[in-house]
Amino acid sequence: MREDVDLAKDLAEQVRAARGPLAIVGSGSKRFYSGTVHGTMLDVTGHRGIVEYEPTELVITARAGTSLKDIERALAEKGQMLAFEPPHFGDGATLGGTIACGFSGPRRPFAGSARDFVLGTRIVNGKGEVLC
Repeated sequence: MREDVDLAKDLAEQVRAARGPLAIVGSGSKRFYSGTVHGTMLDVTGHRGIVEYEPTELVITARAGTSLKDIERALAEKGQMLAFEPPHFGDGATLGGTIACGFSGPRRPFAGSARDFVLGTRIVNGKGEVLC
């Protein structure tokens, strides 16, 4: 958890120091999906990993940069799966990119979208403030 606090503080400092727009960059697996993004690059690839997984509660806590493959592997070991079917645009597809792009897969009309299964977030806003 200390690592998360330190990373959030570092990101907040970078946001506050930036002049103009920011281009938030993760693995880049969905870069083709949008137009050219201009601004100071804010690399968040270091923010990855499963923080906590409670199979009996059907709850997993993961950082935005965690690969979908890692999450799906951890769930499969306990006979579980994501409730949505995010498309994988390469090995680098991440949880944060999936949520940010709203990719939920073909099960969306029946099971709901990826964001419907998010129970909470901790973010750094455009002012560099950490919000929980």
